[in-house]
Amino acid sequence: MSAATRGDRGLLLTLIAILAAAASLTPIRNYDYWWHLKAGEWILEHRAVPRVDPFSFTRAGAPWVDHEWLSQALLFLGHRTIGPEALVFLKAIGVALLCVVMAAHLRRAGCGAAAGAALLMTTLLGAAVRLDVRPELATLLLAPLLVDVALRAREREDGRWLLLVPPIVILWANLHPGAVVAPVLLAAGWAGTAIAAVAGRTAARPFSRRLGLATLAAAVAVGVNPYGFKLYAVPFEISGLLHRLPSANLEWDWPRPASFPVFWMTLIATVALCAWRPRRVDPFATPILLLAGLLAARHLRNVGLFFVLLPYGAGAPLAALAGACRARLAASSGGAWWSGGGTAAAPRVRVSFVAGAALLAAGVPLLAWLPPGITWGIGVAPANEPAAAVDFLDRERVGRRLFNDVRFGGYLIWRRYPEVPVFIDGRNEVYGPLMEEIFAALKEAPRWQALLERYAVDAALLRYPPTLQKVLMPAPGGGPPIPAERAFAAVYFPKQDWALVYWDDTAMIVVRRSPEYDKVIARCEYRSIHPDDWRYLAAGVRAGDIPPEPIMMEIDRKLAEDSTCERARGLRRLFESASGHAGPGGPFAAPAGAGAPPTGPAAADAAGIR
Repeated sequence: MSAATRGDRGLLLTLIAILAAAASLTPIRNYDYWWHLKAGEWILEHRAVPRVDPFSFTRAGAPWVDHEWLSQALLFLGHRTIGPEALVFLKAIGVALLCVVMAAHLRRAGCGAAAGAALLMTTLLGAAVRLDVRPELATLLLAPLLVDVALRAREREDGRWLLLVPPIVILWANLHPGAVVAPVLLAAGWAGTAIAAVAGRTAARPFSRRLGLATLAAAVAVGVNPYGFKLYAVPFEISGLLHRLPSANLEWDWPRPASFPVFWMTLIATVALCAWRPRRVDPFATPILLLAGLLAARHLRNVGLFFVLLPYGAGAPLAALAGACRARLAASSGGAWWSGGGTAAAPRVRVSFVAGAALLAAGVPLLAWLPPGITWGIGVAPANEPAAAVDFLDRERVGRRLFNDVRFGGYLIWRRYPEVPVFIDGRNEVYGPLMEEIFAALKEAPRWQALLERYAVDAALLRYPPTLQKVLMPAPGGGPPIPAERAFAAVYFPKQDWALVYWDDTAMIVVRRSPEYDKVIARCEYRSIHPDDWRYLAAGVRAGDIPPEPIMMEIDRKLAEDSTCERARGLRRLFESASGHAGPGGPFAAPAGAGAPPTGPAAADAAGIR
């Protein structure tokens, strides 16, 4: 290997490492992180895996297949010993090592610097949104490793490599239920290999036989976990439950083209590439990639799986396309200036290397620009840790039977279990009957109140949902009711029954108006401002039906308690504008450094409130 070649590879590997770091150095943003930690702590304390739900008061004792138990134990140990920041760095190291393995495969597949860089850049751009510190990371790391091991067995004509398949699948099955796709993916690769063998590729015949046995071994290996072959039923049970609910679960919904353009463009390009020269596709890896693409087109949660398999399934056909392009360029230009040795007067330009380096360098800004986009950082994302709100619950001793938004359930388990069980969290398989009950109750106010009373709910920890609820408001003078849109909290936790006692940028807390909470309400209630129902209040202020002074006083009170609250700052600017008293000389001057208050519809956008 020449010094120039070594230098080229070194620079490309450096750029790959930088892009891998940019794609994976993102804060922990999944809300389930917290209950995974508590489950890991429970497992280590009890030296067993849970068989029934220990965390909630709504589904206590319900059957629970904790299909991520080993990930949870490892996450808890990591969180306690090295911290969430270090876990993010470990994630980045794992992704970088995976890229090195992928790059080695692409070289063996015949991809030059440009083709290899294009595939690795696309892989990281597409998979970045799924690269979080969560059990799914095991699937994103082990699925391509499984394919790589099988390809090495074929390339080296050494079936001993396939002996690694069962251990990989066993480890995978205890880390994440995505292991159930392992035998399915291998079966797709085996089918493609068998067809190639029948079509006359003699080299595929011995590998086909060995691969068939490895596929059967993988199917059995999935069952080597504390719950056995029940693991196979988990994805179908969750999918069936979520399809019965009226509101779609984003992870189980299909990826919208506007939100995931890289996925759809890549899938279409992959299909076109395979159709261009079907005999140049890899009979093992390409069927696996196409199957993963079908799964990803059906469920957003599988998008990451498709992208981490992309270098394996698309490497061979892309290498063929790149070779055809090189041959055409050489024929049209003589090839001396870009492909071969060159001369002292006309030195060789390494076009493939330059193109590959440019692609990898462009990947970092593309990560931030292309939807769905990522946010860089380490540790836990701020909105994923409603610590201040839970501090209030503990300080004021409220919410012994707390209704909570599902996104906050995991953190409540982490902070308050076992003293205070949770209402609901992200374990869909546990809360199926409860979710059906909730959606049915949301259709009628009496049924909703009956649900809250049935579970003796005394307080609620709520987020700021992006959608509004359609309601009928009483008309002045006893006329017909007027249709209106109100915030969720205002409709389902009405002011006459519930008091708003806390809010910040992440959450709100309301408590039931009962003698138990009289002192808390007297000391903490916000009677005029509602940080979630600001649209209705602002419209009332503009129309002159709601006085702005009490609202502004309570916003100032919040800012006095927490001067960093962006929602309070935004609401202050909004109501200054709505009341017509904005500006330096008005009675409601904006806080220092807040800038000129916007007017009209731009007020809400500038305030950062939705």
